Amino acid sequence: MLNQSKKEKAKKTMMTIQSTQSFSPIQDVSEGIIITKDRRFIKILEISPINFLLRSEDEKRDIIANFDATLRIMPVTIQFKVISRKTDVTRLIKGIEKDIETEQNKNCRTLQKEQIDLIKSVSSKEGVSRRFFIIFEYSESVGLKKTPSFYEIKADLDTTALRIQNMLFRCGNEVMPLENDEDICEVLYTIMAKSESEKKPFETRMNEVISKYLADENYDPDKEAYVPINDYIAPLSIDTKTSPKYIKIDDVYYSFGYIQGKSYGESAVAGWLSMLINLGEGIDVDFFVHKENIAIVTQKLQYALRYNKVKARGMEDTSTDFDDISSAIRSGYYLKAGIASGEDFCYMSTLLTITAHSIDELEWKTNEIKTYLIGQGLKLKLCWFMQEEAFKMSLPVCQFNSQIFKNSKRNLLSSSLAAAYPFVAYEVNDENGILYGINKANNSLVILNNFDSRKYKNANIAILGTTGAGKTYTLQCMALRMRSQKKQVFIIAPDKGHEFKRACDGIGGQYVKISAGSSQNINVMEIRKKDDEASLLIDGDSKVAILTNKIQQLHTFFTLLIRDITNEERQLLDEALVETYAEFGITIDNDSLIDPQNPSKYKQMPILGDLHRHLHNLGPRAERLYNILSRYVTGSASSFNGHTNVNLDNQYIVFDISDLTEEMLPIGMFIVVDYVWDKVREDRTKEKAIFLDELWTLIGANASEEAAKFVLRIFKVIRAYGGSAIASTQDLNDFFALKDGAYGKGIINNSKIKMVLQLEQEEALRVSETLNLSESEVQQITHFQKGESLLTANSNHILIKFKSSKHEHDLVTTDREDLAKQVEEKRKALQRKNN
Repeated sequence: MLNQSKKEKAKKTMMTIQSTQSFSPIQDVSEGIIITKDRRFIKILEISPINFLLRSEDEKRDIIANFDATLRIMPVTIQFKVISRKTDVTRLIKGIEKDIETEQNKNCRTLQKEQIDLIKSVSSKEGVSRRFFIIFEYSESVGLKKTPSFYEIKADLDTTALRIQNMLFRCGNEVMPLENDEDICEVLYTIMAKSESEKKPFETRMNEVISKYLADENYDPDKEAYVPINDYIAPLSIDTKTSPKYIKIDDVYYSFGYIQGKSYGESAVAGWLSMLINLGEGIDVDFFVHKENIAIVTQKLQYALRYNKVKARGMEDTSTDFDDISSAIRSGYYLKAGIASGEDFCYMSTLLTITAHSIDELEWKTNEIKTYLIGQGLKLKLCWFMQEEAFKMSLPVCQFNSQIFKNSKRNLLSSSLAAAYPFVAYEVNDENGILYGINKANNSLVILNNFDSRKYKNANIAILGTTGAGKTYTLQCMALRMRSQKKQVFIIAPDKGHEFKRACDGIGGQYVKISAGSSQNINVMEIRKKDDEASLLIDGDSKVAILTNKIQQLHTFFTLLIRDITNEERQLLDEALVETYAEFGITIDNDSLIDPQNPSKYKQMPILGDLHRHLHNLGPRAERLYNILSRYVTGSASSFNGHTNVNLDNQYIVFDISDLTEEMLPIGMFIVVDYVWDKVREDRTKEKAIFLDELWTLIGANASEEAAKFVLRIFKVIRAYGGSAIASTQDLNDFFALKDGAYGKGIINNSKIKMVLQLEQEEALRVSETLNLSESEVQQITHFQKGESLLTANSNHILIKFKSSKHEHDLVTTDREDLAKQVEEKRKALQRKNN
């Protein structure tokens, strides 16, 4: 009896597991078209969202108006689908692991490993990614024969898709290419087999299926194997019988519910569907729209209006029913007027899919959602005893269950329907990017690759914020992460340069102090041998005289030393420069630069002292040039008179110019930028970044205009050399002061990406004009906590919380308490070592 009981239980359990292939309504996928078992033809489009909620009110109105126009050209039945998943960080982590394999610096490897831990931690707790789809089916078109061919149907669907794409572009949305059947199957696999798709990518699943068919003993290698499409996309198991409250697909529990049609308010704010879309990970939204036949609707409206008016005449105006009838009459006239003006009469329905890995979690999620929606004036009705029907309705085949649709539908005009604009949860998840933090609006990870030229017209970034908001912290974390990706990093620090030394040493970088009394030196007269292999392959040999270019650069250098240099002095300087290089055997013949004793290097270069001597030889006419240069040869700034004595081949170099006086700052800037610019232009195929902290010191009201010109040129030209200029600044009034803000505005306009940290009210208002911020954004900026910022990328705005690892934090923090803890920890470590 016991054995029999076990068998019966096993049999009962087995009966609850349905065939997943037969459960699927999909017959095939061919040339981008989904073909269902009931011979319907479905097109699916993936849509790139925008950050709608952070747009200004005028922008929102424009977007809703354009979406209204889009809805009018859409087919009769449309399904909008939004799926939410834990952010897939596999590629990002694999990229870091690949960098670790070839990284020579031990400290950098430590940083890279901590980055992996940070990414895993943040993605497991907070990272949510969403995908947006429009699904529509073929319906008989005027002009096509009664039984059109597949290719005629495909052409009709493709034409509709193109119209939708063009209309959505006006809203700011792009249709992301699903270029082949494999892309379509990947979408279907992600939706139908949630658990499996999170464990293995579609390509792996596809290869496994194909391998099983090839290994079958009945497989004939001379014939092309036919693999049913559902073998690729269907889950492993589906249990629909265990409970009327949920179904179980593989190891995930599903529950479905719809928004009751009667619970929708009479009016809605633009983008109201975002309250459902941003509910969280594992909660999907299906929004169905069905357009009714206008002629039939008009006839029914006229009948309903006549009936209600007659009914109202026989009622007392104090009756409760009278109010309801009056409301119905007003609604009837409103619908009639809208239809007369060309609007569509529609029904909408909203279905929620709630998933979890346990029954307890599923119940908790469901109760939380119901409570939240009650607070929003909406009622969620669970699909008990209809879970299987609801699941099939949630599949991307544009087919709704009549009973669920009847209970959940709400009628409205297309203009009102447009307020449900669903493409609202903008995410930044760029391939080969670096982690910035969390999108506060929807908990998605912000992974940005500013070097992606397909997305961003340039790679420049401007970071704005008040004192103590975290600008330098953010800038240094970005620099460390770019170095971890093997990008060349240069940091120019015109203020508080010592704050960069700890991170520089911690990642094995080169810290260079440029000042009048520094022992470190970069020879301004040095002609450096460039790695020009890539340029030669791209452009060929340009035959430009290298010495001529260098002398032109040195002329610029002397205009910084002598602001009122005359034309005669320029000529004398030019003569002295030519003679100085000639003394070292260097002429306009590029081969003269080669050291005959070591052909892989250039000859020894002159220094300022050699030029000084040749100016002296020119006599009284060059006396002013000679006397002014004396300060940099034999005077207080003689440290500039020497050969380069620092390693400038490091991938992470900090130039500290913070000890230079206002007078000397342009000189130091020129020496640094002259070197950096040589390196930036070496190989256009390599990514590199120049970071400039406290930019206001270089382009502010009291700054040298020549130094400001250097900076603006970097931002304007660096894109052409595969580079990025990244700057942070405070004191925005000063930032926009020089030349009536020409340099500040120039840098902002040449930065496709901006990060705005906390600002004072006056500064926030100043920035709002330049960045086109809304009043809401301005208010949020003034109340940001440390680490919070508004990221603007192209036309999208994102509120983010910056994330850093402990090791990064220890390297870049300037907080007094943090530094005190570090001192105490190091003191204790030293005591333990001595003991």
